[in-house]
Amino acid sequence: MSELERKMILQATKRHKKIYPCSNRDELSACFTRHEDMIFFWYNTEDKSTHLLTAEFRDQDGVME
Repeated sequence: MSELERKMILQATKRHKKIYPCSNRDELSACFTRHEDMIFFWYNTEDKSTHLLTAEFRDQDGVME
């Protein structure tokens, strides 16, 4: 997991306290999507609603494992 992904998970946790993987994913690390220079983090909250965080991705931010 890249540093940027860890930061996005931390940001989501600060915002919503408890977060869960979205859809049929088993881990938060599986909830990231990349498109061009953007990274998207999809997650659910206790009320079962889905949320999205986005960030601009740069090569120095790391690579998803």
